[in-house]
Amino acid sequence: HLATSSAMRSLSSILSPAAAGRARLLAVYSSASTRYTTQSSSSSTKFYLPTSASAIRYRYNSTDANLYNAEQRQSDHKHCVELVQTRDMEGYLCGLLMPSSSREAYFALRAFNVEIASIKDASKLIGGRSRQSPSSSGGGGPFDMDNELGESQGGDTTLPSRLRMQWWRDAIADVYDNNTSNDASPSSQDPIIRSLNSSRKFNPTLRSLTHAIETHGLTYRFLRRIMEAREEDLSITQYEKRRDVAQYGEDTVSNILYLSLETCGVRDDESDIVASDIGVGLGVLTSLRSTAFRASQGECSIPMDLATKHDISMDTLYQALDASINGGEKNSEQLEEAAVAKESLREATMEMVEMASFHFHRARENQGKVPKEGRMCLLPAVCGLKYLDSLKECNYDVLHPLLVGAGDDAAAVAVERRRRLSLMLMLGRTWLTGT
Repeated sequence: HLATSSAMRSLSSILSPAAAGRARLLAVYSSASTRYTTQSSSSSTKFYLPTSASAIRYRYNSTDANLYNAEQRQSDHKHCVELVQTRDMEGYLCGLLMPSSSREAYFALRAFNVEIASIKDASKLIGGRSRQSPSSSGGGGPFDMDNELGESQGGDTTLPSRLRMQWWRDAIADVYDNNTSNDASPSSQDPIIRSLNSSRKFNPTLRSLTHAIETHGLTYRFLRRIMEAREEDLSITQYEKRRDVAQYGEDTVSNILYLSLETCGVRDDESDIVASDIGVGLGVLTSLRSTAFRASQGECSIPMDLATKHDISMDTLYQALDASINGGEKNSEQLEEAAVAKESLREATMEMVEMASFHFHRARENQGKVPKEGRMCLLPAVCGLKYLDSLKECNYDVLHPLLVGAGDDAAAVAVERRRRLSLMLMLGRTWLTGT
């Protein structure tokens, strides 16, 4: 389905997953990983066309019979639920409707996703802005200010984030490693490695995820692809093409859906294709939904090909964002510039919405092929469709206050409550009808 780089394949053939991870950590952090590539369809180059995930799936057979006690397990599950409720409200609402036999594993997966997704944002508080877009590496682009800032600070400020990501990579690899009890490895004698290894037993999200892996036999490759995509995203301020945005959605959101299906015992090609379409659609919409936040961090959620086509720069985003917040406090010239900026952003948004709608439509056509026990895993699609409806109501103004939740006054709180209630009703209807 998706291939790793030849260097990583060579390393994996020599070392176990945990040993390979320790080797990377001893080298400070892994080099930039090669992004996955997909075969494009000859009949369509406009949309990302996902394929089956079954080629890389395998069952994990646990050999650890010493499961932690029920009290600790319940405490860890509570931690995961609270984390998802705080940081991923839509994922939390979907989780409440999951089958009871899969709910614990679902929240463990979602909490894990929250943990690694927050690493990039946390790095900004540690190292500031010094990220460089691959597309601007040659200089001359409208986003080269980040490049200049990184050079002036002297050093890679993504290093703390990469170390955190490496901690998770090694921890997950150890869960699947059949030789975790082997202390003869030279790297295990390193005091830093021993300290990092011992820290894993105190992480409730990791403990809960480990239990989910052992209980449901979750596929290691899916978890690894999520972490590799998140790590690659640490140094990206703007994707080059729309297909890159779609690929990132496949690598992150779709893989979470694959794993969610596995918690319900669903492992087949047709379900994977539907989950892949939903994941790509949600990934594109997530990019749009983060436009305001990413602009505040000096990043552009609109890929370079669309930004060039519609003449969108960081100044364009700032003008459109400022117009959405302080629209009535400008003179006529500023209002005219803001209107032009918002129109450019609206046109780019419509093209990205078209791509997301294509994948949602195809997923809806094939949803009947998903077994009944796995359909609740695809409830996040309802959240994406709800956002599409809201975006259409706002005339594709991705920075509209009703979409970004601007303001802390009573009116904004009331709007957010109505939105959440409407989403809950849509999820409940889907849960009852199964469609």
